[in-house]
Amino acid sequence: MTTLLEDLGGEPAVRAAVEDFYGRLLRDESLMGFFRGVDMGKLKEHQHTFLSTAFAGIPPDFDAAKIIETKHSHLFARGLNETHFDMVAAHFAATLRDLQVKPDLIDKAIGVLAPLRPIFERGAIAAAA
Repeated sequence: MTTLLEDLGGEPAVRAAVEDFYGRLLRDESLMGFFRGVDMGKLKEHQHTFLSTAFAGIPPDFDAAKIIETKHSHLFARGLNETHFDMVAAHFAATLRDLQVKPDLIDKAIGVLAPLRPIFERGAIAAAA
């Protein structure tokens, strides 16, 4: 049985998706402000590592919620919330579609990421308190 990472085309496919994906995010007026002053090369590398890990099978000791809460705390303070998560997820799905990924694999990829949505909801609520 192969992993989702392998089914998607492995590391090169994820790297290509990350490149296209961030191009989309940086062109989206509702999202671009969150990337001002960010080292995009470093961010893309982090995203590549995260997606590769997620699509290969998240290790039991990997606390995605804690990492996301910590790395995004300053963004939650600037208004990042679950609506933004939804926009980002839509851009990711569109990226995969444009890269000719099969619809069932897109559904699986989004299925891996969708459980992270509540983290953005909680982060926004905590930042507003």
